[in-house]
Amino acid sequence: MATTAKKTTTAKPAAKKTATAKPVAKKTATAKPVAKKTTAAKPAAKKTEITVNGNKKVDTLRMEFNKIFPYLSICICYPAAKTDFDRLGICYEVQRWHTIGDVRRVDYKGDVSISGNKKIKTLQKEFEDKLGLFVKVCYRETQDCRYPVSASQEEYTLAAFNALCEKRGCIKDAWK
Repeated sequence: MATTAKKTTTAKPAAKKTATAKPVAKKTATAKPVAKKTTAAKPAAKKTEITVNGNKKVDTLRMEFNKIFPYLSICICYPAAKTDFDRLGICYEVQRWHTIGDVRRVDYKGDVSISGNKKIKTLQKEFEDKLGLFVKVCYRETQDCRYPVSASQEEYTLAAFNALCEKRGCIKDAWK
């Protein structure tokens, strides 16, 4: 009988150790996926501001602008194109493989920042003053041509005008 009692007493402490070990494992297993979810959500934030300096390529600027404002496009031209635009309504754009520093016509006077709360006329003026480039914001109502923003529409912010173009049924100007 003494041997049976010894077997019973050794079995009970082993059962207690197993019971306490399981809940600890569950707590650590549930804590790890929560941490992974919060770190994965941060990179998904949409970029809402573009900084333009002399090193940025014209093509890159157009693509970034179009990602934030899909119903708008930005036409970057030499300052001499402003007189042609005023007379003829034509804007001869800068070649897309150039950098802003290659084509600007004034010395470096700072970066231009593009955000949704900036008025269109302010953006165009900053490009002219700081970089010496003539810029027009355009939109597309048909697949055939782009229309530059008129003087009365320049009072809109970029985000508001993009929303207006979406509401009016304009075509997304996907930059390729």
